[in-house]
Amino acid sequence: MYRKIKPLIPLLDYLRIHNIIRSVLDSVDAHTPHACMFFSVAGAALLREFYKKDAMPVAGAAFLLVSEEPRNAMSFATLIDGQVQSSDASFHAWVLCDGYAIDFMTPIFPETCAASGHPFIAQRRMFQKRWVDMAPTYEHLNQEGDFHFVPNPELTADLLRSFFKKPAGSDLVNVCLHWYRRPPKSIVPELKMQNDLGEITRIKLKNCAVSGAW
Repeated sequence: MYRKIKPLIPLLDYLRIHNIIRSVLDSVDAHTPHACMFFSVAGAALLREFYKKDAMPVAGAAFLLVSEEPRNAMSFATLIDGQVQSSDASFHAWVLCDGYAIDFMTPIFPETCAASGHPFIAQRRMFQKRWVDMAPTYEHLNQEGDFHFVPNPELTADLLRSFFKKPAGSDLVNVCLHWYRRPPKSIVPELKMQNDLGEITRIKLKNCAVSGAW
């Protein structure tokens, strides 16, 4: 008998984490639809700080079947002679936490599709999947929501080193940590951020609705 798997964190918490990260990125005119590394680093930091979870950002190759008819998949990888490879030019990033893969970026996959020039638009959905439920290969994506991730430890280490070499990245993660409040606590709808020149940016919280979960 089919048993629905409970997500690791509630939908409301997931969406608030997504909204905080997205709002901070948009405030600095980042290329948000492709900012998977920031989503994973900031998301893992929030899970560690507010949920006391052993969460870590992971980068590598990723495949997600977003529709069965027509058959469309989001793929972040390079296939060479049928072998899956990832690099700094072809990768995705997610959070690995307590046996779950969590992707805080999937609610803006429609924007990612549009920015990448894909002929299809993925739905806005939450992604929290148990690692043990992953498809064995990218060729075994049969049902909507099936996924296959291939972590690349060396690439992850390189990307994290590059991320934390730039003070701006760490500063923005700290803004997310400062702003976030765990539901049901209320959260301020606007935050003021000041740079080294004393210039103030007002960040307004954007709210995103999803149509369900992958």
